Amino acid sequence: MRIGGLPRVVGGCLLLAACVATNALSQPQSVPRLRDRALDKASYVALANQWREYIEKHGESADALVNLGRAQRYSGELEAAKRAGKRAVELEPDNPKALSFYAECIIVYDGGGNEALKLLERSRAIDPDNGEALITLAVLYLRSGELDKAAATLKTVFDRKIISRPLQDFAYNMLVGLPDGAVLITNGDNDTFSPLALQAGMDFRPDVVVINWHLLRVPEYVDALRKRHEYLKSAGQPKTATAAEDPRALIEQWIKDSKVPVCIAVTVNIEELGLKPDPAIEEGLSWRVAGKGISAEEAARLVLDRYRLDSATDWDFAWDLTDLSYVMVNYVHSMLRLAERDGVSADSKCRLLGRAAAIAEFHNLSTEAHVKALLKKCGKR
Repeated sequence: MRIGGLPRVVGGCLLLAACVATNALSQPQSVPRLRDRALDKASYVALANQWREYIEKHGESADALVNLGRAQRYSGELEAAKRAGKRAVELEPDNPKALSFYAECIIVYDGGGNEALKLLERSRAIDPDNGEALITLAVLYLRSGELDKAAATLKTVFDRKIISRPLQDFAYNMLVGLPDGAVLITNGDNDTFSPLALQAGMDFRPDVVVINWHLLRVPEYVDALRKRHEYLKSAGQPKTATAAEDPRALIEQWIKDSKVPVCIAVTVNIEELGLKPDPAIEEGLSWRVAGKGISAEEAARLVLDRYRLDSATDWDFAWDLTDLSYVMVNYVHSMLRLAERDGVSADSKCRLLGRAAAIAEFHNLSTEAHVKALLKKCGKR
């Protein structure tokens, strides 16, 4: 069992004492970006208090203010976070972290615009390897409907190896088995920007249209998708100017039209989105909700024979510095569901459970005991 593994706790700080216990004279713990590791609200509040006290004692610096602002943002102090970001840029106009953080605040709270774009481009010019600035810049381009600029930015993300190997492989696995010309609905940063970067950097599965359902609330993004993809032009055409702000209505219309295969990533909570597609057939890391699906055995073979899974249990990767274990848990849940489907051969079922058990054990997941109990019924040890 991997020492220090992270179980599946979204938004939870597993070592709360370590997160908040800081010597009053030393610098507090750096506040991780949400896409790297999510803590619980109490931890962010504690970190915000620690950084505030640190600044009062040692004076302002851009790095300290960015940490304070990030903790404030994630704990819900939105205006305070924006003020901290602005002050960080005032203190150190050439600090790339301060520039990208303040730009992110502007995008989140004010919707973006030229000011955020200038800040991000300046950050990128100073530090071309600043992954935070590049990802945020890609978000801004997508929000403004500039799909080509977003792709070019994400190609840089890929080329500079900003996306880790486990996340690259997860993106590859999301795309590899999709039908030709599929639409893939995604949810957050990891399941959106990783496949988009893979498409841009490797020209891998460019036929798949990766669509973030949160961004479907942005009319410029929806308009750009329609202009680029003919089958989306008429499908789900909004009846009013604000209809494009209802992601569920758009997705339901695409499913109803069935002009292309529509798939929803397993990282998306379909029930939370309010979708109840019938049928919804799981095929590895996605649900097929429009178009003819593959059989249960074919889905099992896809996961077992075509997925890149070795990186999910890579001892050399610094798992404890990220929150990617909660991404890897999607493999376990998907394999469990596939193993329980009718039509999966006994051999494939046992292989799926064996893979799921290995990943669950490596990451200390709460499903580990359950998977191992099922695995024993296959005659495995």
